[in-house]
Amino acid sequence: MIETENTDSLHSLLEDYEKQKTIDAAADWERLRKRIAFDRNKHLFFNFLRNTAAILLPLFLVCQYVLYPILNESRSIEETIMVTSAPGMVTKTILPDGSEVWLNALSSLTYPHRFTEKDRTVQLSGEAYFKVVSDEKHRFNVETADGVKISAYGTEFNVNAYASDTRYEVTLAKGNVEVCAKESPKQKILSVGEKAVISALTGNISVSPADTYVETAWKDGKMVFRREKLDKITERLSRKFGVDIRLEGDRLKEYEYTATFTDETLEDILDLLKRSAPITYSISKQKQLENETFSRKEIIIKLR
Repeated sequence: MIETENTDSLHSLLEDYEKQKTIDAAADWERLRKRIAFDRNKHLFFNFLRNTAAILLPLFLVCQYVLYPILNESRSIEETIMVTSAPGMVTKTILPDGSEVWLNALSSLTYPHRFTEKDRTVQLSGEAYFKVVSDEKHRFNVETADGVKISAYGTEFNVNAYASDTRYEVTLAKGNVEVCAKESPKQKILSVGEKAVISALTGNISVSPADTYVETAWKDGKMVFRREKLDKITERLSRKFGVDIRLEGDRLKEYEYTATFTDETLEDILDLLKRSAPITYSISKQKQLENETFSRKEIIIKLR
């Protein structure tokens, strides 16, 4: 019995020995070494990430909630927006403070992306109707290229300041405005229903009563004339429809018209003018220019 147990034990030892012979200790140690190194590197990496986050997170919060708003506000103030109105169009825009502006044909308005806390200033070329949000602490200023400045706190007014004109007009519909010119140190304060006429050459300002409906009906798509001379009518038609209109003969400038036009075409209006006076007109065809654009239509009006 004892001999059998010894034999089994010897046999078991031999099997263990054979198994040990198949073990590659060097390879197993290399795998263990790599695993230890991996675990150590992973631990170091996570420590690195934790320390980096501890450093960068406060910086991120400072940038996100302190520096970025300051830089964004500065950039917004410096950025400007220009809105233009094409021939035959009336364009409405909303300013950063909520004020509403209607731009007449061939007009442009430039304003900052955001107004500052102390300044609400826009630049106008052409004609615009302003409905200004009231702010008793901050004036709203409209400036023209020739140095005319219209200033108000909250009101409604119309500015006609095309660069090609020799005079500009400011008509007050509601509230009050101050008007001054670069060449004139004096300013004029308008009352409702008054119009300031500013000489673009001298800066002189004169104030007279105005028909606010006639002066501002354009923003509602109407053209209203009250005993208006033909040369002034053709000037407005030229801007509205983007054409060139020429009067042949000084006598034509003396003809006066009273009329209201809404959705009539240019030829409809010319035909109506033709019925009211001994005039006739011709319309030239557009010509293609060298730069592949087309010339403006030219209309010639003359006596019959």
